Amino acid sequence: MTNEGRSVAIVEDHGPLRIFLRDVLQQRGWTVTGVAGTAEGGEELILETTPDVAVVDLHLASEGGGEGLIRRLADSDAGTKVVVFTATTDPTELQGVLDAGADGIVLKEGGLPELIDGLDAVTRGERYVSPSVVRTSG
Repeated sequence: MTNEGRSVAIVEDHGPLRIFLRDVLQQRGWTVTGVAGTAEGGEELILETTPDVAVVDLHLASEGGGEGLIRRLADSDAGTKVVVFTATTDPTELQGVLDAGADGIVLKEGGLPELIDGLDAVTRGERYVSPSVVRTSG
C-alpha cells in the first residue's frame, strides 16, 4: 500500500521520539501535518490540519492525557482516526482508550513495524490492537 496522499499528525511528549517518528513517516511517504508534545497542542494541530490519522501517546503530561484528547477528538467532526502509541499494557487503561474512541493501539515495544501495521489498518477502516495486547488480555 502506498502512503502517498495519506496524512498523519504526531502527538508525543518525548521530543526525540516525536522527531524520529516524523522523519521516518515522511521517508515512508506520509504527509506529516505536524507534531505536538501536549494534548492541548495535539488537539489544536489535529483540528486545524485534519489529518487522516493521528499517532497519540497515551500518557501525555497535560489535561486529561491522551485519553482526554481522544475523547475530545471523538466528539469533534475532524474525522481523524487515532492510533494510540503506548508503553502501557494495563488492560483497564487500554480498554479505556478504545472506549474513548481510539481506532487502534500499538505498543511501543512492537516498534516501528507494528506502528506502520497499525496505521495501515486504521486508514483501511479497520480497528488495530497490537498482537501482544491480545495475548496478554485474552
